[in-house]
Amino acid sequence: MLVVYPNYQGYVCGYNDAHFIVAVETNDVKNFFRKLENPYIMDEYKDTKYRYIFADESQLIKQANNGKHKKTISKH
Repeated sequence: MLVVYPNYQGYVCGYNDAHFIVAVETNDVKNFFRKLENPYIMDEYKDTKYRYIFADESQLIKQANNGKHKKTISKH
C-alpha cells in the first residue's frame, strides 16, 4: 500500500511489535532509519536504497478508506 504524507511517500513494507513500517527511497539519515528492533520487512524492501519510518495506524486506515472511496466514485 502506498502511503502519502506531505513531505514523503513510501510503501507499507512490514511491522514490528508495536508499529507498521513504511519503506521510503531516501538518503535522509536524520528522519529515517535502516535498523529496527525485531522487524518483519518484506524481502523486496530490504534493499539499501530504502530507509524506514514508523507509520501511524490511523493514518493508514484513513488513506486506505479514502482510496476505496475514490475507486467507488470513479466507477460511476
